[in-house]
Amino acid sequence: MDVFFRSVVGKLWMTIIALFALVLTIFSLLLVQSFDSFYNARQTKNLQELAEGLSTGLEASKDKQTALEMASTFGLVHHTGMIVLDEKREVVGKSEGKGLPEIPVEQLLSAPGLKLDQALAGKHPAPDRLYVQIDTAGSPDRSGNLQLLAVAVPLEISTGKQGSVVMYQAIEDFDDTVSEVRFLIFVVGVIGFVSTTVFAFFLSSRITIPLRQMKETAHRIAEGDFHAEIPIRTTDEMGELALSFNTMASKLNQLVDALSKEKEQLASVLRSMVDGVVLIDENGKIAVKNPPAERFLRDWVYQNADEQVPLFSFYQKVQTGEEVIEDIPVQGRIWALVMVPLNDRNQIRGAVAVMRDITQERKLDKMRNDFVANVSHELRTPLSMLQGYSEAIVDDIVATPEEHKELAKIIYDESVRMTKLVNELLSLARMEAGHVELLQETLELRPYLERIQRKFTNLARERDIHLLLEMSTTHSHVHIDPDRMEQVLTNLVDNALRHTPSQGSVIIRARGDKTLLLEISDTGSGIPQEDLPFVFERFYKADKARTRGRLGGTGLGLAIAKNIVEAHGGTISVQSKLGEGTTFTIALMLQSKNK
Repeated sequence: MDVFFRSVVGKLWMTIIALFALVLTIFSLLLVQSFDSFYNARQTKNLQELAEGLSTGLEASKDKQTALEMASTFGLVHHTGMIVLDEKREVVGKSEGKGLPEIPVEQLLSAPGLKLDQALAGKHPAPDRLYVQIDTAGSPDRSGNLQLLAVAVPLEISTGKQGSVVMYQAIEDFDDTVSEVRFLIFVVGVIGFVSTTVFAFFLSSRITIPLRQMKETAHRIAEGDFHAEIPIRTTDEMGELALSFNTMASKLNQLVDALSKEKEQLASVLRSMVDGVVLIDENGKIAVKNPPAERFLRDWVYQNADEQVPLFSFYQKVQTGEEVIEDIPVQGRIWALVMVPLNDRNQIRGAVAVMRDITQERKLDKMRNDFVANVSHELRTPLSMLQGYSEAIVDDIVATPEEHKELAKIIYDESVRMTKLVNELLSLARMEAGHVELLQETLELRPYLERIQRKFTNLARERDIHLLLEMSTTHSHVHIDPDRMEQVLTNLVDNALRHTPSQGSVIIRARGDKTLLLEISDTGSGIPQEDLPFVFERFYKADKARTRGRLGGTGLGLAIAKNIVEAHGGTISVQSKLGEGTTFTIALMLQSKNK
C-alpha cells in the first residue's frame, strides 16, 4: 500500500480525491448555510404575517368566540400553535398545531425570547427562537429542549383593553429538510468519489503506461541493450517525451559504439606495443595492462611473493607529483621503469607506468665492453712480446745468431697471430652485418668429410686420439659453400682435439634423412652447464683459467662458425656434460641432391 501511494497513480488519485472532497465540502457548507438563511427568513416572515393577519382579523370580528375557533382551525392547517391572551395575561383561547407536542403554556410565555411585554404594550416585535422543556415525545436537541419559532403581536380585545396573540411553530421540519439535503450531498459525494476514482485511474493509466514503458526501456539500456526504443502511439507531450527518449538512446548508442571502437583501437595499440604499459588507479591498484606488462608483473610477483600490489612502492613516490625512473632487475632480465602521475586538476588520480625490457641493450653494452676488453687483452700480449723482443734485438742484448733467429721467429709468430685475429674480427664484423658471401656448389658428402678427417689425422695420431668418421645418412650429395663449411668443421675438430686427452676419441658423424645433421663429438673435458648458453659469443672462454699458447685460438671461431651456418640457413647447437665430452651439431635445412 505504501508503494501505491508513492506511485504516480496513487499521488494523482489522492490529489483528485482531495480536490473533489474540498470542493464538495465548501459547496455543501455554502448550500446548507444558504438554505438555512433562506428557510429561516421565509419561515419568520410567514409567521409574522400570519400572526399579524390573525390579530387584525380578531380585532375586526364582532363574534370573538367564532373568530377564535376559525383561528384555531387555521393554526391546525399551518402546523402552528396559537395562544390568545387578555390584558391580564390570561389565556382566552388556545390552539395546538397539528404535529406539535403539548407545550406547557407557562414555559412558553416565560421564555425570554418571546417579548410578550412589548406586544402587550402595543408594539410589534419580530419572531425569535425559543427553547422550552417538554415531557412528551418530540425532537429534542442535545440539551433536551424543543426549539420553536415564536412571535407575540398586540391584539385589541376591546376599547382600552390590550391583549396579545402568541403564535409558534416547531423548527424540526427545517432540520429534517437539512438532514435530507445532507444525505443527498453524501450520496452525491459517494458517486463523485467513485467516478473520480475511475477517472483518476483512467487518466493515470494514460500517463503511467508510457512512463512504465520508458522505465522498462531505461532498464534494458542500463543492461546494455542500446537498441531498445519506446513505441510512440500519441502525439501529445508523452509522445514527444518518448521521441526525445528514443533520440537520446540512439545518440547514446552511437556514443557507446564510438567509445567501443576507440577502446578497441587503444587496446590494439597497447597489445601491439613492445613496451609494457600499466594504468594505476587512485588506490594504487592496477586497472589496465598490456601483454608485455603482464609478463613483467608475473615475473615481479614471482620474485616478490610478499608484495600484494606490484609497483605500489613506486606509486607512493609518484603521489608527491614527481616522476619515477628506475631500472628493475626481475628474473634475470632488466626492465627500465618510467612512472608519471595522472593529474585531475590539482589532484593525482593515478599513474601511468611504461616498462621496457632493456636486457638486450645492457647485454649489447656488456658485449661491447667485453669485446673491447678482450681485443685489448688479445692484442696486448703479442704487442708486448713484439716490443720486448724487438728492444732486445735493437739493444744488442742477444749476441749469437741463433738467439737472433729465435727472437725473430717469435716476433714472426706473434705477428701472424695478430694478423689472424684482425682477419677474423673483420670477417665476423662482415658476417654480423649480413655480408656473408657464399659460393655454393653441389659436393659428394663422404669425400668431403674424408678430406677434413685426413687434415687432422697426423695431429690426432701425435696426441694418441682416435679420429673417426661415421656416415648414417641418406644424403650422398649436399649443396654448400665448401670453403666456408670447411672453416666451420675445421674449427670444431680442432677444438675437440685440443680438449680431448690421450686415448680419447673424436667422431665426425653425418646422419639424418630430411635434415642433414653434421656432428663433431669428443670424449674430452666437457663444458660446464652454466657456460653452454654463451659458447657462441665472441671471446668467450669456458675454461677461465686456460691461457692461450702461441698460435692458439682467438676466441672468435665459434662465433664465426655460427654466422656461417646461419648463412646456409641452418643452425648450430652444443650438448655437453662436464667430464664426459661435448657434441656440436650442425643442422642444414638444405635440399641435397642424391645421385
